[in-house]
Amino acid sequence: MAAFEMSNTPVAVEGPYGPVRLKWHKLRTHLAEAPFKRSNLALGWQLGASLEIDILATADGRFAVLHDPTLGPSTTGRGRVPRMPIASMRGLFHRDADGAPDPDAPVLSLAGLVAPLRRQPRAPSANLQLDLKLLEGHTLPDSAVADAAAAVAGLADAIVVGSHHLDDARRLVAAIPGARLGYDPMLAVSREPGLRDPERLLRHIERRRTGVSLAYLRFDAIVTAENQGFPLVARLLDLGIETDAWTVNPGWDISDAILRTLVEAKVRQVTTDVPSEIFRLIRSL
Repeated sequence: MAAFEMSNTPVAVEGPYGPVRLKWHKLRTHLAEAPFKRSNLALGWQLGASLEIDILATADGRFAVLHDPTLGPSTTGRGRVPRMPIASMRGLFHRDADGAPDPDAPVLSLAGLVAPLRRQPRAPSANLQLDLKLLEGHTLPDSAVADAAAAVAGLADAIVVGSHHLDDARRLVAAIPGARLGYDPMLAVSREPGLRDPERLLRHIERRRTGVSLAYLRFDAIVTAENQGFPLVARLLDLGIETDAWTVNPGWDISDAILRTLVEAKVRQVTTDVPSEIFRLIRSL
């Protein structure tokens, strides 16, 4: 607890059932800043934060740290990522909320972003989630799997691979011994509306639970389950699976009642772009 209490950017908040980790979505500490800032990665690594980056396979079988399949308008580039080699993205930058390029947030390969971590002190609780993005109809090439494994070599015990695409995430984890596996079933829910029933969603995850240590659930799905009297998060804990609630940012759809429901449901991690504000709101409950 001491590490984050000494920082202006918290990494966890005390809940009724112990600490709730505050995962820095896209490495953000403020909603308006550009994603994937190198300084935030270094800061979170030293403070012991849960950190998240998105990765997309490029045309030459490398991984780029990008959220969207097109470079524009969120970066200074243009073009579709799966059709471009990683070298063609050199010199590009991610933009902040005002559209300004951030020199601290260049478009980098996975290897390029994480390489400095090997030279920096790491707090024991620090972890880095690789949120695997995969386009419909695209197959993850073996070369990209090998690229990820090489990029995080020596850091595996801090790596979590999470995705809607569980089979491909399993391939990455198998190539990174020591990494943990997370599953986000919300894409499946969008394709199969019956999974909105929390008991059916639990069964869906249970059938796929081998090796899974984290379930990424949209926060409103958790709230709906709790309001229906079905303890989805607690039942997942019984299976050895912790729940991450995403993406929780202050606004009209996030109330004290929702935050209270999430922490009382025994959510172990909250994904947010504004960890300081969510820390304050949960502390004030």
